Amino acid sequence: MQPLRHLWEKRKDPPAQAPSVKPSQLTMTLFPTKFENGKIEYKIRYKGRSRPFSRAKALVTSEQSRDPTKLKELLSQVLTITLDGGTSSTNA
Repeated sequence: MQPLRHLWEKRKDPPAQAPSVKPSQLTMTLFPTKFENGKIEYKIRYKGRSRPFSRAKALVTSEQSRDPTKLKELLSQVLTITLDGGTSSTNA
């Protein structure tokens, strides 16, 4: 009869590796959804691993909110932020 030692031994599988994502692939795209109380609300879509939140608000200066042309321009811009190893760059 063979010993049943293998039943009590812990299985030692290698740890699961998270898919590696190059820093240039980590992006957040902000889509303006509405303007309310001096703030533009954005819906956020991510490309990459991190998804800490799905909405953000940006304050609009009183000068920008009084000028309909500037406000319309702000509400029509989709912003893309590329995260690069702790730094970021923004493309409008």
